[in-house]
Amino acid sequence: MASNTGDEIEVRELAANSIELIREIDRSEHIDVLYTVDDGRLHSERVEIEVPPWDPEGDGDHSSARRITEFEPIVTGGAALLGAFIDDLFAGIAIVDPSFEEGTAWFAFLHVSRVYRRRGVASALWDAGVKIAADAGASSMYVSATPSGSAVGFYTSHGCRLAERPHPELFAMEPEDIHLTCPVT
Repeated sequence: MASNTGDEIEVRELAANSIELIREIDRSEHIDVLYTVDDGRLHSERVEIEVPPWDPEGDGDHSSARRITEFEPIVTGGAALLGAFIDDLFAGIAIVDPSFEEGTAWFAFLHVSRVYRRRGVASALWDAGVKIAADAGASSMYVSATPSGSAVGFYTSHGCRLAERPHPELFAMEPEDIHLTCPVT
């Protein structure tokens, strides 16, 4: 798949043990908009937040080890682990569980390293995840998105809308996230 920058993006389905690639993601970013949901509507707030890279050494909330521990059972349980590469360099990662619930897939994880953002990598991973979900017979995709302007903007630009009823288990895990659904076509 080609991006609009001329970079050739290749998305590959990876073996479960490749979950360790999460350690290579630079998740750092500047956030200037955060979203909340109030009375079934999205509300934005201007902020100035610098998100640092994941802690490479520890196992706290903001560490790559925590992400691996959190998502490894999902991948070993049957979710697809997708890697995006530009010129064979690892650029991003996604996890999609195509059989999360009857008719619903779960786009569980998406991160693109800072240097590769705005080059079509996230869209390539999204498209591959949607194909996996559709091929498995899902009619919708559930997303629990970080409430940043970039994340919410990405998912809404790909057809996601606020979930009418957030998934109880996923909402309990991520109550500050923006819970979205999207038809799979």
